[in-house]
Amino acid sequence: MLFTQWLQHASLAVSATATRRARAVHRTCAFTPLRWLCLPVTLLLLTLNFSANATPQEAEFLRRVAEQYLLAQFQNSEQDIRVEVKADPIDDRRDFGGRCEGYLTAALKGESIRRNSQVRITCSKPGNAYSITVPVTVKLLMPALVASHNLSKGQVIGTNDLKHVYIDENTNLSSAVADPNILVGSRLKRDVKAGEQIRTNSFCVVCKNDKVNIVARSHALSLKTSGQALEDGNINDTIRVKNLKSQKVITGVVSAPATVDVVF
Repeated sequence: MLFTQWLQHASLAVSATATRRARAVHRTCAFTPLRWLCLPVTLLLLTLNFSANATPQEAEFLRRVAEQYLLAQFQNSEQDIRVEVKADPIDDRRDFGGRCEGYLTAALKGESIRRNSQVRITCSKPGNAYSITVPVTVKLLMPALVASHNLSKGQVIGTNDLKHVYIDENTNLSSAVADPNILVGSRLKRDVKAGEQIRTNSFCVVCKNDKVNIVARSHALSLKTSGQALEDGNINDTIRVKNLKSQKVITGVVSAPATVDVVF
């Protein structure tokens, strides 16, 4: 369906929040870790049949045009994100002259879509030409793993303690764990509130003084004995453990909850 037809159907009930999967569209946009880069794009739009006196409705329609124009840039994308856009209010005291059917265009002001973007809407209809710049806030929501309810220090994390959500990329913690397989079975080192991400320094897969299985591996041979962790560790961390039979202190690599591997 053409964008103009789609906008005409959606303009009476449109949400500024849309779930999209992100890839550049129409060969005009490319994603970088900092922003979406877009070549100048102009789309032909159709307006509703407003009368010249319906300026509040026209102002709201133009605001929605700006939002839908930016959402369209993410429409055919594959990256797992959600997009929220919110255009600033437009002065509804201005008389936009009624319909601008077939003459209304929208284009990004600048070369890239940023958090604070601007859309230039132009009516080129003879005798009723005008142009307006609409500021639009764009939020990219990234997938994240958070606590499903309040969690207490010392608690062992279970599957039901975690949930997947989408959060603003500006508040997404780079030190947070996104893989539930790493967290389930681990013990919290501090309280975590519902909705918070869990940082790598907030838990331990093997914690100090835990009873652990020491697995000694040598080629095809594998031996297991009991031990005690002498320090905290997460997956692939090297920690010191005490062999409870020999009382010797050795180093090993954390491979799973309550498991430390020693390679000979």
